[in-house]
Amino acid sequence: MRALVIGASGFIGGAIARRLLAEGVFVRALVRDDATAEAWEALGAETARGDLGDPSAIAAAAESITHVVCAAGITSCRAAPRALRWTHVAGAENLVMACKHAEVTRLVYVTCTDVGLTNEDRVHWDENRAPAERAFGDRARSLQLGEELLLGTAGPELEAVSLRAAWTWGPGDTSRLPGLLDEARRGGVRLVGDGRTYLATTYIDHLVDAAFAALTASDAAGRPFHVVDPVFQHARDFFTALSEALSLPAPRSSAPMAVAWPMARLRGQGAGGLTPDEMLQRGRSTLFDFSAACGKLAYDPQVGFDEGLRRLAAWVEERGGVDAVAALQKAPPSAASVDAQVSAAGGD
Repeated sequence: MRALVIGASGFIGGAIARRLLAEGVFVRALVRDDATAEAWEALGAETARGDLGDPSAIAAAAESITHVVCAAGITSCRAAPRALRWTHVAGAENLVMACKHAEVTRLVYVTCTDVGLTNEDRVHWDENRAPAERAFGDRARSLQLGEELLLGTAGPELEAVSLRAAWTWGPGDTSRLPGLLDEARRGGVRLVGDGRTYLATTYIDHLVDAAFAALTASDAAGRPFHVVDPVFQHARDFFTALSEALSLPAPRSSAPMAVAWPMARLRGQGAGGLTPDEMLQRGRSTLFDFSAACGKLAYDPQVGFDEGLRRLAAWVEERGGVDAVAALQKAPPSAASVDAQVSAAGGD
């Protein structure tokens, strides 16, 4: 196996690339800058320059590659619609075209359960269950379209597998955790209602295990898989345990969804400044059936919740503490932030 990892500079892609290197797999990382390239080369990976917006760069990086993992995506619901479409929809199309051109045999695409984000509870849903209405919000719709495009345009010559992770957490999280810590420092993580709705999560090691298995699983091509923790817990319990592990204020309750949602839709913002999308993420129950991953990918999550929290707290301490990790928070991608990528790729 010769693997290309797209998104290796991020939380999930970086963890997958490190696992591949540890397993003795040849890894090439698609990166944007020299500093990131030097860091990966020091770990034993090859590097290529480019990003998900440039099919030519992906195709060049995929030369002599047999397997591709794409974990490049936008986690923030506050990103500009143009940035979301460019990354998740145009990016998926670019990815498939480039992989076919380079004759890649297997493509593993890491997305999330927000492909079905709507104002309804999704409890014990399997991958074949679809929401009653289209996904809510620009981010969820772009994720939904990107996955549909990828699975629909891949084929026998390019076997595609989509992994739907839930709220991904664990050591190394420089994506969602910094903003959450900043929110917690300012009085506690904001719950929707009393937080007694189920929250599906995915510990990073579990997602890495699933991605590694998906690269070679014999009967997985052409379909999505839920990759989630085997833990049934409320949003309040998850955020309380996280806050306690990091010595942060307890989460804060707010108006229940039935009261807060209409106002949030009207104003574009709900309790504590949460966007309507974020209110759905925290205020609607999510529990996903992951039996397909257990069967097809031999998915067997091993890290318990308490152990995961211990590892996360240790990593935060190693990085300099809560304030240091919170300072890693980045502004959501804007429309202007994709202009350079669009230009480099030859326009929209």
